[in-house]
Formats: sequence, structure tokens, C-alpha cells
Amino acid sequence: MYLQTPLMISSPDETYALKHRLWQGCPSLLRTPKGRLYAAWYSGGAGEPDKDNYNLIIRSDDDGWTWSEPLTVWPGESEKHYISIDIQLWLDPQNRMWVFITQRYLLDNMLLTDPGHLATWAFICDDPDADELVFSEPKYIANGFTRTQPTVLSNGDWLLCAYDWCSENYRYSRSKDHGETWERCEAGRKFGIAFDEGMILERKDKTLAYYARTAEKLLAWSVSDDLEGSHWKDGEYIPILSGCSRFFIKRLRSGRVLLIHNDSQLRRTDLCAKLSEDDGKTWPYSLHLDEAQDKAHHVTYPDAVETEDGYIQMLYDCGRSTFKEIRMAQFTEEDIIAGELLDHGSYLRRIISKAPGRTDKDYAEKKQNEREIWSKEVFAKVIPEYLK
Repeated sequence: MYLQTPLMISSPDETYALKHRLWQGCPSLLRTPKGRLYAAWYSGGAGEPDKDNYNLIIRSDDDGWTWSEPLTVWPGESEKHYISIDIQLWLDPQNRMWVFITQRYLLDNMLLTDPGHLATWAFICDDPDADELVFSEPKYIANGFTRTQPTVLSNGDWLLCAYDWCSENYRYSRSKDHGETWERCEAGRKFGIAFDEGMILERKDKTLAYYARTAEKLLAWSVSDDLEGSHWKDGEYIPILSGCSRFFIKRLRSGRVLLIHNDSQLRRTDLCAKLSEDDGKTWPYSLHLDEAQDKAHHVTYPDAVETEDGYIQMLYDCGRSTFKEIRMAQFTEEDIIAGELLDHGSYLRRIISKAPGRTDKDYAEKKQNEREIWSKEVFAKVIPEYLK
């Protein structure tokens, strides 16, 4: 197995400053026990994928009104044949911060369907409320692509939907010892899409529902009869629109299930939040969050946390290479039930980061040319036909 320990830059220089970013997207959000917020996302180079891609993390100590410069950066290392793609933050039941980093390996003749093509690593911080973050040594988790928060089951197990492109079944990793070790597992047979980001919901009857993105406008799911995942049904479409994009699903402290998704047949538009009171059978309550109406204004990849005082806070991106915005929203369950903002502390579409791109046209063209050359020489030749 080809593995390269991820590079972490704890004091990033101006290379990673906002003014140099030509695009940015795929954000993640974490809230600490004391209310500090961390946001993380993916940028670098002229687009995605690119040999100069990197992941960054920033911090807010005033509930998201102002944010720091990048605190830590995880870049790729093309000389070691990998790029750094996507970052996922998560606060575990012990209040430790996990930073999941995905590597994509680009060795000669290594297809994207090779089991060793992807690797998820984790950096763990025991005290995310400290003045300075101290991370563990990187921990290898699985050969897979992590882009969603883990699920903690009532039996104490952790399930991480680190998907891959080499199996006909949905894949995930299970830990029975609070993240010390992880076992690779399979759910039901999946639909043919490379990017089948998923999240697992434990239902009240102690069964599991593995929700997954598909290539179509609808979500799919695979259902297990028990918490151990001993028998999964094959995936099937369910009547929830997705715009062929990542979604977010989680049970709230109230017992209701929160779903944030692109409620659209026009692909990545009409981002909305919904609530279910019957474990996802019906979704009677809906709040429109951002009603983008065109391709340049796509709103995608929501990630959310629930606060101690009853708010739902979320991040998402808007126009990764056009608007180049990371946006934030805050709302309550009562707002979703009413279909409009009622709480005085609720808000929508707050921009927490907007990359201008370089005004230097020559610089932008140079980066794009570099990306095209690199893609042809290194990336395109390892992509099988069905992924093109």
C-alpha cells in the first residue's frame, strides 16, 4: 500500500492568504464546548483537482462574526505523488477535535478504481478551546474519501462514511474503541457514481439508513436491519431531491431529523433545511436557505452543528470559481417549522469569506495553464473511461 504521511503547516505564510485564492469551496464547521467556531475548506491552484490544492482551517471567537487568517494548512506534495483534497471537521463525544484529510495518490498507472488510490488521515486535538492548537501525529484511518461527519451510534460505535471508487457497494469504516482502530465495512450495492458521499442515520427502531448521493436528481439509501450492519439491503432511490450534490443529515437533540439538501431538479440550486418527526418517512417542514438559480451561483456542500442554545449553524459554498464565497446561516427548528425566520438571532447568507481571485490576469492564466498541463500529464491518464 502506498501511503504518505500528510504534510501539516502550522504557521502558514502569505502563499495561503485570501488574496491569492482563485477559487474556494467544500467547507466544514466545528463548534467547541465553549462556543468557539472552526471553519475549514479546500482551495489552492486554479481549481479542483490541482497539484497546488490545499486545505485550511480558520477560527472565530465571536460566534462567526469575524474570522482569523489560516491557522493551519494541509497542502499536497506533488513530488510525493499525492494531492490534498477536502477536509472534514468533527467534535467527538470526548470533545476532541478531529481533522480528517483525504489524499488522492497519482502514481503512474494507478487507476481511480485502485483500492490504494485514496487515503483518509486524521489529526486529533484534545483541547480545541486552547489558545494554540496541538495536534496528534497523523493517524491513518482508511482507504477512502471522507467528506461527511461520522455518526455515533447508541451502542457507542462510530461510523465514518469514507467512500471509495473500487467497490460495487457503499463503503464505510467502523470504530468500536473511540477512534483508536477502524474496520472497513460494506453496505448495500450502490449506484454508479464516483462521488457517492454518504451519511448514516440511526433510526429509533435500531436500524441504520445509509443515505447517499447519486448521479441523478434523487438521493438513494441502503438500509441495515441492525446496528451492526450485518445485513444491508441494496441501494434504491428515495423521493428526496439532491441536485447531484452532497447533503447533510443528522438527528437533533429534540429527536427530530434534520436534512439540508439541494431541493431542486436544476442541480445545485435551492438549498433548504427540512425536519422529519418520523425518522425520515416524511419531511413536512422546510426552510429555504439560499435559492441560487444559475450555474455560476451554485450553492453546495452544507455542513452543520447544533448549538447548546438551540441554534443550527451551517456553512456552504456559493460559486466556487465564480462568486468564490463561503457562506454561513443560523436558524432554529422553529424557523424550519414556520418556513421563515422567526428568531431574532437567526440569519441567512452571511458571507464569512470571499476570495477575489488575483486581479493579475497573467497570474490567473499562468495557473490555469499549469493546471491543464499537469492534468494531461498526471491526472487524466489514470481516469478510466466511465469516470470521464
